[in-house]
Amino acid sequence: MLIKDLIGERQAGLDFAEWMHKNVRLDDGKPWDMSRRRALVEIVGNMKHRQMTILKGAQTGFSTLFLGFAIYLLDQARRNVIYFLPTQKMSDRFSTTRMDAFVNRSEYLRSRLRGTDQTGLKEIDTHFLYFVGLQSVLGAISIPSDCNLYDEVDLIDQENLDWSLDRIAASDLALLRFFSVGMFPGIGIDERYQDGDRRRWHVRCRGCRREQVVEDEFPQNFIRHKGEVMLVCVKCGTPLDVNEGRWIPEKPERTRDHVSYRVPQLIMPGLNLAFIWDRWQKAQNKPSKLAKFRCSVLARPDGGDMQPITDEVLQRVRQAGDYYWHDRWSDTITGIGIDMGDRAHIAVAAPFAGEGIRFLHFEEIDVEDLVERVKHLEHAFNAGALVIDALPYKTTSKQVVRSLTRAVGYIQYFKGSDLKEKSEGEGDRTVRVVTVDRDESLDETTDLFATVPPLALLPKPRTPAEEQVLRTVESHLKKLVKEKEKESEDSPARYKKNVANHYGMAINSARIALWLATGKGGARPGLTGGQVVGRSVVADLNW
Repeated sequence: MLIKDLIGERQAGLDFAEWMHKNVRLDDGKPWDMSRRRALVEIVGNMKHRQMTILKGAQTGFSTLFLGFAIYLLDQARRNVIYFLPTQKMSDRFSTTRMDAFVNRSEYLRSRLRGTDQTGLKEIDTHFLYFVGLQSVLGAISIPSDCNLYDEVDLIDQENLDWSLDRIAASDLALLRFFSVGMFPGIGIDERYQDGDRRRWHVRCRGCRREQVVEDEFPQNFIRHKGEVMLVCVKCGTPLDVNEGRWIPEKPERTRDHVSYRVPQLIMPGLNLAFIWDRWQKAQNKPSKLAKFRCSVLARPDGGDMQPITDEVLQRVRQAGDYYWHDRWSDTITGIGIDMGDRAHIAVAAPFAGEGIRFLHFEEIDVEDLVERVKHLEHAFNAGALVIDALPYKTTSKQVVRSLTRAVGYIQYFKGSDLKEKSEGEGDRTVRVVTVDRDESLDETTDLFATVPPLALLPKPRTPAEEQVLRTVESHLKKLVKEKEKESEDSPARYKKNVANHYGMAINSARIALWLATGKGGARPGLTGGQVVGRSVVADLNW
């Protein structure tokens, strides 16, 4: 009896939906109930699926749903769970505000759940719920888990997120849950949604029986009648009941491995449609507000001017390209750019049409093999200059530069404003150095792709392997996204770091290398001291 008094007697035999309805109270004191939100029924029924992604609108109730799922796994399945958030500060705040309020509204949860001496750690019967911030790799590698929950995915450091996936490797359950408002098309939560089976909620009209995806029909399906804003069928004008719908996957062949849902605000009954319409009206002709509206209301990620290279931009690039991937090149001098890491990413660029650049070749290679590979690429592609990141492996970067026999090599640092050349080291250990402003340099590269018609082109693939690499290249280009240092309107926007945009960075270095080699091809980087860098490098080639 003493143990039951201390811990509380466990409810037994409840499925997740029953447990939520019995034990979870919402902010208004009402029990959690799916009957008012029919789109949740299938999602809750799929909670046993190994991997689930929710691309959601704001304030759609998924933090509550998955917080409940975390506690359910502790209470009913005797499992350990990690709830990941972008930073430890956010995690601690969530644990002491949302979590504590969640528990305090339920007598049963108060009797079962115990706090510990550690902030962000809760216990039921020697099983634990951890709240962890992922701003550092330490939060990603230290705790074993049966279920990882990722909230606010688009704000999480993606490399740390990738490290954290191993936390479930030893579990026979091994559940992954990702849920977030999507901020940028093709990356973050949207990329995970696209990798799943892509379920959308199709609402059936009671009048004409037409099925429709309401976020895709917006704003044509909103009308104001006698002062009331209503959601209607775009075909016959009958008011829609969003509970009369079903989930249909676009990619059913992926269902076994990964279920993914797009959940806009519009499919949640009870939301204030007049408020949504007013917000839409106020966003007109204001790109940043329109982007936020699409993200938070329609669950349609839109980076606005914070994502220079979008799917639409890449579509124009594909249409403009009329050449194929190359294994070698002799027509003109080329530039080679390398983004350094455990895996080095390489891009080769050649000039076209005066200020334009066509990219000929891409590859990814283990850094240990880079020096030997560069010796081949230098000759195969008639390289005039090569630019490689100085960091994180400066010794290898210098070895690459010193291995060149025909091209002029530079190690690259991001600092200062204008492009500058100097040297580093002494005697035969001297290497050339180029410094550029990271944000200005990336702006010059993304502008070449985004201009109409594009001045940066990508090759057509010849093989399935090349097609896969080019898909990765496009994905990395879309990840050249910006963020503001502060929320204020006048805060500068800078390109995000610690993002999987390696080919994008290699492309930027290849553009700089091409200018250094030829003095043309792409936007001209800022020079100092009146030096015509392109001519000096060509002269050094002694051809």
